[in-house]
Amino acid sequence: MSGRAPHADDPSPRDPWGLGSIEGSSEEEWGTPAPGAELPPFRPSLSLQRTRFTAELADESIATVDVDHASGRASLYRNNRHVRTAEMPTRFTLGSERIEVDVSPYGMRRIRLTRADGRQERLDPAPGTPEHWRERLSQRHPKASRATAVGAVVVLVVNLILLAPQLLEVVTHLSIWSGRFPSFVSPVDLPVWLNTTLTVTAALAATERALTFRHHRIVDIETEGLSA
Repeated sequence: MSGRAPHADDPSPRDPWGLGSIEGSSEEEWGTPAPGAELPPFRPSLSLQRTRFTAELADESIATVDVDHASGRASLYRNNRHVRTAEMPTRFTLGSERIEVDVSPYGMRRIRLTRADGRQERLDPAPGTPEHWRERLSQRHPKASRATAVGAVVVLVVNLILLAPQLLEVVTHLSIWSGRFPSFVSPVDLPVWLNTTLTVTAALAATERALTFRHHRIVDIETEGLSA
């Protein structure tokens, strides 16, 4: 029998898989935390709307950033006690160190700790989060991980080639454009079902890249534009 003490990120004994319903979470637990409030346990059932990262600071205390995608806010905890909540993008100052938090429409864009000497480190995904699951996949199955990463790039490039001309045609036929400049006619004309499929696969590919903290201003421009 293990003597390990419970951790804030461990599933509840009554919900060993961490799949408790979102409705079961109280407003006090998941609303705006009170100063000094204890860090609630992370439940994988909340992964579509929340994520969490940790880092050890210079004074050996543990900083935890709880990200709420639904509200666009991030909460900083120190040694499992709430310090501050702010709208993202934000910067949390911790003495001579600081944590920068920013999100994309599909996940994290930046979650970075800057040390007193200027060194920068990405925070570690907390157990149970999508980023932690993706990181474990990369460690345990590097070939599958690389194939997934390459596949995501291929999907986004194909989408950029096929969807961008169609989107440009739509934009140039808007009244704000058509009265001043000539309209563009796309050489690509795909059926609605195929365009829908391409859009869905682009969203999945963008999510994969967000989980691995990859971003390229050209490769990812289409998914950034769609979300806008």
